[in-house]
Amino acid sequence: MSERKPRIFTCTPFAFPADEYFFTRDTGLLCRSLQALGAESRVVMPTPRRENDLADAPYMRVPMRRLKSAAWWRAQRLDGVMLYSWGDPRYTGVARAIHGAGIRLVIHYDANCELHEHLKRPGGALKRLINRAKDALINRMRAIHLGYADAITTTPANRDTFLHDPAYGARIAGKCVEMPCPVSSVFRTMDIERERLFVAVGKWSDVVNKRPEMLMATLEAYHASTDAAELCDTEVYGAPTPEMEAWHAALPPDMRRRVHLMGKVDHATLCRAYNRARACLCTSYAEGTHNASLEAHCCGCAVVCPNRPIHLCNVIWYTQDGGGTVSAEDTPESLAAAMQAESAAWDAGLRDPAAICAVWRPKVLPERALPRLFPGL
Repeated sequence: MSERKPRIFTCTPFAFPADEYFFTRDTGLLCRSLQALGAESRVVMPTPRRENDLADAPYMRVPMRRLKSAAWWRAQRLDGVMLYSWGDPRYTGVARAIHGAGIRLVIHYDANCELHEHLKRPGGALKRLINRAKDALINRMRAIHLGYADAITTTPANRDTFLHDPAYGARIAGKCVEMPCPVSSVFRTMDIERERLFVAVGKWSDVVNKRPEMLMATLEAYHASTDAAELCDTEVYGAPTPEMEAWHAALPPDMRRRVHLMGKVDHATLCRAYNRARACLCTSYAEGTHNASLEAHCCGCAVVCPNRPIHLCNVIWYTQDGGGTVSAEDTPESLAAAMQAESAAWDAGLRDPAAICAVWRPKVLPERALPRLFPGL
């Protein structure tokens, strides 16, 4: 870095709305954090403009062809770029252009350990042959994409998967830096008494990944199998689906009094919920770095999740060393048992909110992580 004020932009090759919420997570949060650290920073996104874009926010929209132009990036006179491309081969042209412009490139790899999904697809002999060819091509393209990075922010779970996979190996694993995802400093421990409470947070309209049906079935199994004196309440955050609302309305009165659909709330309200709760319950089919689990950890809250070693590899990593509980199987009954085990761990004094917070906040607070990625900040 030169002695002048560093210019470090963030970039997402997807045209997200540049609303106020955008600047509380991911590239928007990183941009604000870079500014707080003394850098000149803006978020670069492709056109078109979105109706709810903020007029005075630090972002710029340009045609995708410019994002794929080394000359355009070179003209920005940047010291670094943080690229949120998820390692997606569709955006290799953007990574290539930034690298070609001679700019330090950090790629955030927000994905799970599923690298060979095509090999698991059903079909006859011809279909399996086609899927093997697709799998080899996609992994080669992903490795090329990630190869343009000077550093890759991700988790040790993903790093180890790269290391032991012949499509990536030490060349890609050696670029990995431990930074699961950025979390706002809003999420911190507070002087609030812990309650017998679980929280579940998600965009429930994403029914494939968030699995609201799994959430509902798990809570039913939990209430059916837990003694009344041991029961914890559950607060569900995020806009509920119509099916969730109908399910909740039809619950037996005793259970309905203990399960609450809270809707979408701001970060301050969610922070208080994490500080009141024992654990954040994840019922997802698949997650990348899963912001909700890390937000919970920053508030001293544990994590409970299903046993899905590939698709939830990162969330499972978050439960290590007193950070939570993983179910024995990926079933509602097993996940309900994991909730019981996690609650029992709190009753036995085996969970330390301050220790959980102390381990995870330094990993994910941008003001702590960014100087490791961009020397000179």
